[in-house]
Amino acid sequence: MKAIVAECTKLGASVEESGDYCIIHPPEGNKVNEGVVIETYDDHRNRMAMTFSLAACGGVDVIIDDPGCTAKTFPTYFEMLGSIAS
Repeated sequence: MKAIVAECTKLGASVEESGDYCIIHPPEGNKVNEGVVIETYDDHRNRMAMTFSLAACGGVDVIIDDPGCTAKTFPTYFEMLGSIAS
């Protein structure tokens, strides 16, 4: 949970964290911070790299520091994303 809060905050969202859930509010004016480096914490289970890569669909550069962490659960995720994003 702490990782999701930290990485969403980097993107400019405000996050309310409580026990076993969090509420993510979009950034002011829906403008995601540019050039953010998203840490994956080498955690394939919550698929953070997949989740945060969607922020790049908002027209800003987002860098996933270890996209390989998705290999265990969805090895072709970035290929699939690339095929629908172009």
